[in-house]
Amino acid sequence: MALAATAMPAHAQQAPPEEEAGGIPEIIVTAEKRETSLQSTPLAISAISADQLREQNVENLMDIGALAPNVMAGSQSATGGQNGGFFIRGIGQDRSGITFDQGVGVYVDDVYMSRSDASFLSIIDVDRIEVLRGPQGTLFGKNTIGGAIRYITKQPDDEFSGFIDGTIGSYDRLDVKGSVNIPLSESLFVKATFGALNRDGFLDHVADDIKDGDEDVRYGRLQVRALLGDSVTLDLSASKTVSKNNGRAYITDFIDPNDTFIVRFTTKTGIPFDSRYVSPDNHTRYGGDDTGYRYDGYMLSAVLSADLSDALTVKSITSYMGADVTSKNDWDGTGFSVYDIRNDRSLDQFSQELQVLGSAVDSRLNYVLGVYYLRETPYDFTTVNTAFDSQFPAPRRTNQEQKVDSYAAFAQATFDVTEQLSITGGLRYSKDKKEATSNHLVTGYSGSGQGSWDDFSPRVSVEYQWSPTVMTYAAVTKGFRSGGINVLTSGPVDYSSRNYDPETVWNYEAGIRTDLLDRRVRFNVTGFHMEYKDQQLTALNTATNVVYIQNVGKAHRTGLEIETAIVPVDGLKLQGNLGYLESQYDDVGSATGVSESSRVLRSPKWTYTVGGSYEIPIGEGNVTPSLSYNYRSKQSTTSTDGNSVLLDGYGTLSARIQYNAPDDRWSLAAFATNVTDKTYFIGGIDFARRESLIGVSQLDVGRPREFGVNLRYNF
Repeated sequence: MALAATAMPAHAQQAPPEEEAGGIPEIIVTAEKRETSLQSTPLAISAISADQLREQNVENLMDIGALAPNVMAGSQSATGGQNGGFFIRGIGQDRSGITFDQGVGVYVDDVYMSRSDASFLSIIDVDRIEVLRGPQGTLFGKNTIGGAIRYITKQPDDEFSGFIDGTIGSYDRLDVKGSVNIPLSESLFVKATFGALNRDGFLDHVADDIKDGDEDVRYGRLQVRALLGDSVTLDLSASKTVSKNNGRAYITDFIDPNDTFIVRFTTKTGIPFDSRYVSPDNHTRYGGDDTGYRYDGYMLSAVLSADLSDALTVKSITSYMGADVTSKNDWDGTGFSVYDIRNDRSLDQFSQELQVLGSAVDSRLNYVLGVYYLRETPYDFTTVNTAFDSQFPAPRRTNQEQKVDSYAAFAQATFDVTEQLSITGGLRYSKDKKEATSNHLVTGYSGSGQGSWDDFSPRVSVEYQWSPTVMTYAAVTKGFRSGGINVLTSGPVDYSSRNYDPETVWNYEAGIRTDLLDRRVRFNVTGFHMEYKDQQLTALNTATNVVYIQNVGKAHRTGLEIETAIVPVDGLKLQGNLGYLESQYDDVGSATGVSESSRVLRSPKWTYTVGGSYEIPIGEGNVTPSLSYNYRSKQSTTSTDGNSVLLDGYGTLSARIQYNAPDDRWSLAAFATNVTDKTYFIGGIDFARRESLIGVSQLDVGRPREFGVNLRYNF
């Protein structure tokens, strides 16, 4: 149990008397589109409250891996700090191209974010975060094959309230967050939320004064809740995010002066490019280049909910989001143009979801019916400056665009056969239509394609409530990610202008949920086996220097997840989680760059978190010190053997001590992250040792030790 764990209360109801006396409070989640107890929900789900996020010093979704087993969040190659790659049980996506669908869905108030840009959302006035592991589709508008991360904000209500939150810390950190909720009448409530987050970088340059790893985020959100009668609620939301930084915090750990582009560069310029430009240490690179990342986007949503009766609710979720994204990356890490990339991206997404939620047969049958539509039209313009020979004169400019129409219908119902036995069945129909084009503006080569893919994805589970505190379940679920179109091309042979197939996974899962010893021990175990077919992996065509997606025949995932919380005495909470994952390719088919012995990307065999806190009464307030240690074992970073880096396992320690004033009117905390100042890497790509092309290997550096002080006032 010392290595096992769960997140503590996420949306807790008022605890019954025996829980107030020292037991673990009940956790209420809405992953099944209705309020259910975490301990009776037949899903692999972790729920994390706003208080726990603060307790463990979680600042954005980059840190979410510390709060749930077999969950990874890391950098994606050739992208900036706000562009995230999420993996759950070894399923995700290691690139951010506009034709690459995500394996793990991020949902903001149930609105699906189709692209990974800005997916490392900052934690500002969040109510809770729910992490669902395994395929999700029979309850969600947009399906996701690996899992789902639900970011749920606090909604306006009928009480005047708010907070102001400030943090100062290492690297000239200065964060200011705030929110105010104003009831304008008995039926109209308005809430405004803002955040300004700033800190300097931690990775130095030799050639200039720029530091990588900095942060500059501006965020604002306006929410309106209108009660249109006794049974109709309208929620409107508008948010704006502007984020920028100096780009990835990386080092150059190896240079091969005999690689293709470096030889071309040296021949063309007469400048030798060799080990003198390798990073002298793990927090310094040569620099002198122009790198950076900027995201400027907004989201609009409207949720209309109508209770047609005590047993029937209809809900409409309408959303629109748009963004302009610029990323500038330099693969040689210097002011020279060995291989520099600038990408200008625009995102445009509209979605509409209709849900019918109801109960019947004396509330023994609970069901969700839904239909969903998504239209997105992302666009990329890419400029590459490099030492190409005369066949590919620099700069190389390409544009790429895609149009996606995604349709779905889904249903799930749970029937209580007896007071203990329940059966759940669900079915989803998905259909995606895609069109994509690409043009190489220098050579005139172009690629285009279109395709349509559909699928029926079922879910069946059986749950048995052995007692009020013990539940078991077994489930079978099919996951689906649609096919797509490879359209990038840089030569007369349109090698990559071809469609790739959908991928599917069958997930077999069983679990037990227990509250033991008068609710002082919560012990949850989940075991799973996943059969993966036609897995989509990115690959590089070295002849044309084009990244494309290929299908890998068969693979599997087998694992175990343990989550627990222990309250041995009043005020003391011990918690943690343990994940075991065995991932393997069983048959790679015609895929290149991988074999059955290849290590599956972003699939560490072991992940765990252990931690605890102790609430010490002081007058009518309290002081709560807390510690948390998070570990993940070795993992590879990319899809193919040629450019993947095997990262060493690492663990980081986080600490916090917080004083809470009476009635939680205000709090003051001192905290530290990566207390031991561990040097570790969260990503990387190697174009030098095995894959002869650019001749440079890079490693993305994790954040060093940082200290801070936080003051929060609630009103």
